Amino acid sequence: MPGSPRLFNLCRELSRQHELYLLTYCSSGERQQSFLSDPTAAKVFSTVEILPDPPAMTWWGQQWHRLHLAANFQTRFRFPEYYQAIRSRVREMCTRNRCDLMYVDLLPMGQYVDPGLGVPAFIDLHDSMTLMARRVLKTTRGWRQHLAISAHLLKIQQLEGSLGRKFGLVVTNSSVDEQVLGELSTGINTLTITNGVDMGYFAPDHSRVDADKIVFTGVMGYAPNEDAALFFAQEIFPLILEQRPKAEFWIVGSDPTDRVKELGRMAGVHVTGKVEDVRPYLSQAAVFVCPLRYGSGVKNKILAAMAMQKPIVATSLSIDGLDLADGREVLLADEPRAFAEKVVGLLSDPETVSRLAGNGLARVQSQYSWAAMGQALEKAIQTVMESRKPRERQAV
Repeated sequence: MPGSPRLFNLCRELSRQHELYLLTYCSSGERQQSFLSDPTAAKVFSTVEILPDPPAMTWWGQQWHRLHLAANFQTRFRFPEYYQAIRSRVREMCTRNRCDLMYVDLLPMGQYVDPGLGVPAFIDLHDSMTLMARRVLKTTRGWRQHLAISAHLLKIQQLEGSLGRKFGLVVTNSSVDEQVLGELSTGINTLTITNGVDMGYFAPDHSRVDADKIVFTGVMGYAPNEDAALFFAQEIFPLILEQRPKAEFWIVGSDPTDRVKELGRMAGVHVTGKVEDVRPYLSQAAVFVCPLRYGSGVKNKILAAMAMQKPIVATSLSIDGLDLADGREVLLADEPRAFAEKVVGLLSDPETVSRLAGNGLARVQSQYSWAAMGQALEKAIQTVMESRKPRERQAV
C-alpha cells in the first residue's frame, strides 16, 4: 500500500461507506513511518499492520522452488513456513475483524488468500503480468533471456488464468488487460477500473513555464520507464536539439538505474532522482513526453500531466486503456524522427498547445477522477454482496 496511489485513492473512496483494515508490506522504514504518521491514512484505515519480509534464501528452498517451476514471487516452495505464517495472518485479520470482503492488491498477494475462509475476495491486478511478459518477449534479443521470459510467461498465464476459481472479481486498470484475462479463462469475472487522478492535487499552474523544458516522470527503476528514458535521450532528444539547441530534457523520478544516471552526462539532459513533489517540474514543462515502448496498464503520469493542462507527445502504447485520440488530447508518434518533430512543433505552436492541453484537462475532469473510479468499485462490491445473500439464506 505505501507507494501505491491507485490502491490508496480507491480505499479512500471506499472508506466513506466502509470500515477498512490494511495488511501490507513495506520494506522501507522511512516510507513506512511516513505512511503511518500520515493523518489521511489514519482516516482511511481503522488499523494498519505491516507484514515481515521473507527470510534469507536457502539453497534447498531455491531448488524446491525451481523444481516446481514457480513464479519468481511465489513463496510456497522457497519459504514454506513463511508462506503459511502470512496466510495465517490474513485469516486471523479477517476473523478478528469479521471482514465481509477481502480486497487483494496485485498477483503476488493473491497466493496468501485461503478460499476455505468463506470470505468473498476481489483481486486488483492493476496490469496483466501476462500482457507485460508478452510485450517484453517481443523486445528480447538474447536466446537465454528469451527462454527465461518464455518460462515466466507460461507460469504467469497459468496463474492469471486460474484466478476465477479463487476470486469473485478480477479488477484491471485497462480494457486491454481485461481482454487478455478473458482470453486466458472463460469463467473469470473481470472489471476495468482505470486509474484516476486527484484533481485537487494536480491542478493547472501556469505561473512559470520554461519554453524549452521537456519532462518525463515515473519510477526510473521500473524497466519500462528506464527504457523510455534511454530511448528518448539517445534517439529522440538529439533530433530535437538540431532544431531547438536550448532544449532541456528532465527525467524526474525515484530510483534511477545506473544507465539512467549516465544520461545526465549528456548535454541538456537532467536526472533528478527522487523529488518530494513532482508538480513543480510538471508546471514548468513546455511539453510532457511519454516515450514508453513496452509495459501495460493505464499510465498515471499521463493523467497527471493532463490534469495540469500540459501538452503531451506519447507513443501509441502509452495511452492503452485511455479514451484519448491522436490530435485531440495528445500527439502520438512511435518512431524517433516523428516523435521529435511533434515535440518541436509544440514548442513553437502555442495555439496547438492550448487546444491539446484544454482537451486533455476536460477529458480528465469528465472521466478520470478518483471519485468516479470509487463509485464503479462500490457498485461491483454491492453486486457481489447481494449475490451472496440467497446462498447464505440457503445455508441457514
